[in-house]
Amino acid sequence: MGAENRIGTVSSTDAETGMVSVLYQDRDGEVTQMLPYATFNGEYKLPQIGDKVIVIHLSNGKEMAVVLGTYWNKSHPARDPGAYHKELGQGAYFNYSKEVLTIAAEHIQFTATKDNKSFSVENLMEDMKKIKEILNIK
Repeated sequence: MGAENRIGTVSSTDAETGMVSVLYQDRDGEVTQMLPYATFNGEYKLPQIGDKVIVIHLSNGKEMAVVLGTYWNKSHPARDPGAYHKELGQGAYFNYSKEVLTIAAEHIQFTATKDNKSFSVENLMEDMKKIKEILNIK
C-alpha cells in the first residue's frame, strides 16, 4: 500500500494508546495494524467499532497511516446542517440550533476548577423547587 486515502470500518480500539485498527472490506477483509487516531484541538473521542473512518496512508511505508476520523454518511447522517452538533457518546451531546443550546447527558454537573465547587442540574432543579415553595410561586 503506497500513499493513499482510504475508507474503512473501525474493527478495534485501544483507549490507552488512542489507536484503532481498520477493516478494508474492499480488500477481502484486510485489517490494519493499530493506527494512531488524529486529535483535533485536544479533543478526545475514539470512534466506535463499526464506524466508517477516513485513513491517510503515508508514503514512507506500507503500514504507516493516520486515521482522520468519522464522516457523515447514509448510515450516520448529519441531522441539521445549519447547527453545531457534537456527539459525546452514550447518548450525550451538545447541539446549537436556532439560537438554542441543548446539553444532553444522563447527569450534568458544573464544576469551577479554581474554587473546586460544583453543582448538578438535579440539585439546581431541587433548589429552584424549594425557592418556589418559599416564595409561594406556582
